[in-house]
Amino acid sequence: MSRSITKLTVAFVLIAGFTLSAFAQDESNIIRPITKSGSAAFVFNVSGLGAFGPAAQPIGTVSNGSTSAVVSGAGVKYYIADDLGLKILLAFGTTDDGNDETKTTNVTTMQVGIGAMVEAHFGPLYSTSPYLGGGVMFATGSVSSKSTVGGTTVEGKGSGTQISIMAIAGFDWFFTRGIAIGAEWGLGFTTNSSSSESGGTTTDGPSPSSIGIGMTGSSGISGTGSVHAVVYF
Repeated sequence: MSRSITKLTVAFVLIAGFTLSAFAQDESNIIRPITKSGSAAFVFNVSGLGAFGPAAQPIGTVSNGSTSAVVSGAGVKYYIADDLGLKILLAFGTTDDGNDETKTTNVTTMQVGIGAMVEAHFGPLYSTSPYLGGGVMFATGSVSSKSTVGGTTVEGKGSGTQISIMAIAGFDWFFTRGIAIGAEWGLGFTTNSSSSESGGTTTDGPSPSSIGIGMTGSSGISGTGSVHAVVYF
């Protein structure tokens, strides 16, 4: 009986030793999250399976009363202190369909967005760095049109604005050195305003607001999901 117990003990010790050795080896191969002061990275959104790939970071959605558009821009993350990151989002765009000379409808658009988010990272779990934080985002856009039919010119204008203030929670998972993927959720308040002008008459659109849990950049409760990629430089 004692001999069997001795064999069992030796076997247990050997198995435990191999397990601890393998665990220690795995520990040494773990890619540690980058959250040191002075670290900087570009931040992208990753779109869904239907059109998989990197995309600009969403800042807000604006409407001119009849149509709406997502304002997205470049995202940069910079650690102002150890485990304390500042994410800045900037967007600017303008379009012109170039129909001035054809005396038909000419449409021009403009979009501007800015956002600032603070991330407080804590307790890295192997290659994953969870964080909490908060911030504010502002997006605005306008559209103007000019139509000339039978010698009569009709001009129209529209604009929209969205402001969001929210708390955020998310994580970055470093699957290789200097590159991470993760997700971010938000809890906050979003307000919208819009107006349109035609024939010299200005009409204010509805100004809805919402409080809800959703992905950063959304209005109210969202089930679409938001996944991001972080590339350090």
